This record gives sequence, C-alpha cells and structure tokens, in this order.
Amino acid sequence: MGSKGVHTLKILGCVLVYCLLVCAPAARAQDVGNTPIDDINHLLATKQYDTAESKALLLLEQALQKNDVSADLFFNLGVRLQKASRFEASKALFNAALERYTQEGDLQNMASALLYLGIAERQLTHYTSAFSFVRRAMSIAQIERNRELKAKLQLELGILHQAQDEIEIALEPLKEALNYFRDVNDINQTSNCLLRIGDIYSLLNQTTLAQTYYQDAFDAVSPLNDKRLLGIIKTRIGALQLKSGSNELAMKSISGGLELLLAANDDSAIAQARLLMGKALVENGDIVKGRALLQEAMSFANSSGQAKLVRESRLALAEAHMKEQNFKQALYHARIGTVDARKNRQLREQLSFLSIQLSAYVSLGEFKKALDIQSVIQQLREAMLDSQNKNAIEGLQAEIELVRQSRTLEKLQESKQLALAQAERQRLQTTLFWSISLASLLLLFLVWSRYKQREQTILLRREVRQQTLSLQEKNSELEQAYKTLEEVSLRDPLTGLYNRHYLESQLPGEVKRSQFAAKQQGNTSSEKADLLCLLVDIDHFKRINDDYGHIAGDKVLSAFAQILKNVFRQTDLIIRWGGEEFLVVCRQSNREELPELAERCREMVATSAFDVGLNDPISITCSVGFSLLPPSSNGSENFDEVWAHTFAVVDYALYAAKLSGRNGWIGVVETYDDQGKNRTALDNKFNFPSSRIVTSFNNIASITWPENPEE
Repeated sequence: MGSKGVHTLKILGCVLVYCLLVCAPAARAQDVGNTPIDDINHLLATKQYDTAESKALLLLEQALQKNDVSADLFFNLGVRLQKASRFEASKALFNAALERYTQEGDLQNMASALLYLGIAERQLTHYTSAFSFVRRAMSIAQIERNRELKAKLQLELGILHQAQDEIEIALEPLKEALNYFRDVNDINQTSNCLLRIGDIYSLLNQTTLAQTYYQDAFDAVSPLNDKRLLGIIKTRIGALQLKSGSNELAMKSISGGLELLLAANDDSAIAQARLLMGKALVENGDIVKGRALLQEAMSFANSSGQAKLVRESRLALAEAHMKEQNFKQALYHARIGTVDARKNRQLREQLSFLSIQLSAYVSLGEFKKALDIQSVIQQLREAMLDSQNKNAIEGLQAEIELVRQSRTLEKLQESKQLALAQAERQRLQTTLFWSISLASLLLLFLVWSRYKQREQTILLRREVRQQTLSLQEKNSELEQAYKTLEEVSLRDPLTGLYNRHYLESQLPGEVKRSQFAAKQQGNTSSEKADLLCLLVDIDHFKRINDDYGHIAGDKVLSAFAQILKNVFRQTDLIIRWGGEEFLVVCRQSNREELPELAERCREMVATSAFDVGLNDPISITCSVGFSLLPPSSNGSENFDEVWAHTFAVVDYALYAAKLSGRNGWIGVVETYDDQGKNRTALDNKFNFPSSRIVTSFNNIASITWPENPEE
C-alpha cells in the first residue's frame, strides 16, 4: 500500500470517528425528542384535539400501571389540555398529579392541582365539585401561609360565585385578590381581577362602573402586550356596548378583540368572541352571517363540554330566530335552554329563555300557552326576590348573633374581673376603678348595639316595603299583559282590523238593539235604525299572489283595509272575514244608504294605486254583496238563525256580482210581504215573496245568478 492509500485510510478513519462522535448522539437526541409528550404537544399545536386527548389518556393509563412518570408531567400536560378547552381529559391528569403529590406530601403542588381541578369543574358547570376543590386548596394555602396562592383562589371563588348568579358575594373575594396583586405589582393578575369585577357590574347593569373597570384592566395589561387578555377585555367592552345599544361600536370592539384572540390561539376565548360577534351581527340586521357564527360557537362549546357557553349560544340563536320570525325554531332552542338552565339552577337564564317562549307563543297565536309561560315567569321572579330577601335576612341574623356573642364575652370578662376583685381585697380600689370603667364601656357598647340593631331593623323594613312595591308593579305588568293578549286575540295581525271573534261578541247585541228600534218606530225606513251588512271581496286576488308573491298580496290586503276605514265610519264594524273577504256592519244607518256605500267602496278601490314594492303600483277592483240585517222582518228572532240567513243572502249577492263581471255590486235593500210578479233567483232561493234589489250593472236582467239556487 502506497502513501496515497495510507492517507486515504486516515481520512476515512477521521470521517468514521466524526460520525460516531457527532452524528450518533444527534440521532439519539432525535429519537429521545420524539416522545409521546412531544406527539401530544404537536397534536395540540395543530388543533387535533380529539387525537391529543386520546393519546394523553392512553399515556396516563400506561404511566399509572408502570408508576414511572412524575407528578409534574401529569400536571403540565393537564395545564396544556385545559388551555385547549379539553376539560374532562385535564381533570383525569390533575387527579393523577394530585394523588402523586399527596403521596409525596407536597402541599404546595397539591393546592395548585386542586385549583386547576376547580377551574375545570367550573368550566363544565359542576359548581358543587368546583367549590369543594377550591376550599380544600384554600385550607392548604392558609396552613402554608401562601398569600399568592390564596389570592389566586379568591379570584377563582369570585368567578364561581358570579357563575352561580351570587353577584354581591362574588365582589368581596375579587377585591381582596385585586388588593394583593396590586401590592406585589402582578400586572397580569391585576388586570384579570379588574376584568372580572367589570363583568359583575355589567351583570348589575351599572354600565359606567363596568366600563371603568374594563378600561383600567386594558390600560394595566397593555404594556405587557398579552394578546389573549387584551382580546378578552376588548370583547367584553364590545359586549357592554352591544348591551347599551351601540351596535357599530360593539362590532368594532369585538372584531378587534377577535383578531387578538386568533393571534393568541385561545380557542375558548375565540368561541366567546364569535358568540358576541354573532349577536352583534344579528342586532345589526345581518342575521344569516350572525347565525353562522353562533352555530360555530355552539359547536365548539358542545365539543369541549362547556355547558354555560352552550346555553349562551342557544339563547343567542333563539333570539336570532325570533328576529327572522322563525318562531318554531326559536321555541325549539328556548325549550332546550330552559330545561338546561333549570337543571343548573340558573334563574336568570331560565327567565331569558322563558321570555323568548312567551314572545314566540304570542306571535304564533297560542295565547293559552303564552299565559302559562307568563305565570311561570312571574313565579321565577318572585323566587328571585324571595332568595334576595332571604340572603339579606341571613346576613342581618349573622350580625345580630355576632353582637350577642360579643355581649356574652363582655359579661364573662366582667365576671372574671369581679372574681379577681374578691380574691385580692388589698387591691380593692384599683379593681373597683377598672370595674366601673369596664361597666361604662359595656353600657356604651349596649347602647351602640341597640342603636345599630334598630338601624338594621329600619333598613330591613324598607327593603321589605320596596320588594312589596316591586311585586305590585309586576302584578300590574301581568294585568297589562292579559289585556294585551285579549286585544291581540280580537284583531287580525296583518290588517289591524277586527276578526270574527270580535264580531261574534258584538253582533248579537246590535241585532237585538236594531230589532227593538224597528218595533218601536213601526219599521219606517226614514229613521237611522237599520243594520246594514256588506260583504266585500278583492277581484282576482289569487293572480296577485301568483304574479307578485305573497308579500305583495299582504301589502294589498293592508292597503285595502285602510281604504275600508276611509269609506266607512269609525262606529261601523269592519271585519277581516277571511282571505281576501271583508265584512262590514254599519250601525244606526238607513237602508237607502246601501247603494251609495257600495258604490263609494267600489269606486275608491278602483281609483286607488296599490304599492307592492315594484317600480309601478298596481290597480285592483272589488265586488260587493249587501243586505239589511236581517233582510226580512218576518224571520226568527234567534241570533244564530238571523245571522246565518243574512250572511247567506250577502254571500249569494256577492257571488252573483262576480259572475256578472266583477267590479260591481248587487244587494237587497228591503223585502216585501206581497207576492211579486217578477221574482228573481234570489227571491226563489231565500223564499222572499218579493224584494227590492239594486245593482251597479245595467239592470237586474243583466245579472248572472249562481246556478242551483235551491242549494
């Protein structure tokens, strides 16, 4: 082998050593880095949450069997899953960590695991379990005298009380936590406390205070550029603006907050922001786009198990469907939401869902169900008032018990001083002096306690009086609601005219009055004592619906109703009989006015322009049939028979007007007892000896009467 060969071997040897020393460790490092934890972190980063959750639970099961994974690993993995809103999986990991920390006697980490378990249970609306975990952690924090942990737990307690609608109770722990974090200059947690206090004042409808706390929270955290917290605060400000009716400002604030949250990649906060944006879009009229965002928020809430977010999304969807007048879909969401809120004892949310049910039933015309819902709403409001009164009384009783215990303690101290005075007679003067001083202090304390007790009694009486006034106010609202429902049940919702129910309630009395007046005046036609009945029908109304759509048809019906109001008097009964038919009953009129009224109605309809939303208005005509009510004075006095007979006459006359060419009128002015020579088909059908028939067509002979007059 030559020198070149030796040189080549040396080079190959160096390369081999380099590979062994450098490449192999790198490969081993790569293998080590590719652990199950790394896989789970990668899945979470790419939002493959279901797969990440499954792998985390599998890793947990394997680790528990081998007992070779540290508690810190379980804890840190639980924190990552909780940030990804996978609360059930995070609970399992925190429980495993808690068990290991308990075995090791690590109180500090035990309290942290309990805190995170409480947060997970709160997000899943398991409030009883959440309170239990937080209180256990609080006991450890007090034993360890860890002020920072205690402040974090007070913050969580405030959030829990707020979630259960215990608004006033929630403020105290939040403000205590705020004081600590301000003292230690923890800007992030200070901002978080300010945000939560702002939420409470928003719930109490104290908009100015809420806005102040939100702005303070935003200003505090701005230097840190914490996009997640800044985004949450901006969306809360937008929610407050939306609540006060500033829709444009609200959309701008929520949109800015959503951009920050998307950059921070917090899925739970993003879902909350989308919910608010959806509500803002619905309020602004863009219902389809808003409803899509609400559906996204609800889908995320269902997948992550956040029941409260599910209810909020469902409430917003129900409100959106109400705006679309999709009352059945609104009822569907409102019913499910009511059941869910009732299970979780959320009175405010129950009231919100029940209010939507009430509005939907009224809109659908189901007034009995609406009244039942109104009764339930009233009961819930009274329950809320009773709960508030009970809390106030319990607080007062606690204060009284404290005063009583203080008195007992002072008495015991006095007795002790007296015993000492008897035992040490040589110090009688000094003991006497202190006894008199103590007695004076006790007397002052008793006087002060009596004054405070009287003051509390006055406050309690004032509160009871205010609640009584509030209940009276609610009863007045309920009476007004009954009146409104009664009014709605007697009117046609489209035209505003009265409906058949109203006619049935008014007409019997009018017929009796007219019959009595006719007997008193000898049936003379010169007096205004007649009841006139006119049946008016829009010609070719089906063509309007077919050619221009049902919305155009509704506009025509509304305009037609207004024309009838202009033609007839305010004292006349104008009824929407059904479809395109309208019935008019003129009270205290003269039968000779019938042709004039029918012609005036026909002419005004024919000469009016009807706007149906097109470039040019359309023209329509109408046909009229009319008669006296009743047409004959020799008939029955039973109202049902009189009305059925009269309506049959006017309906027959209307049918004849339509067969004779439409845009005209035919009617019976009066009937006679004498047999006439030229009896018409109408006389034959209704057994009139003879009658005076008038028409807008050429003459009576030109009328085309309906066939089968005997039917």
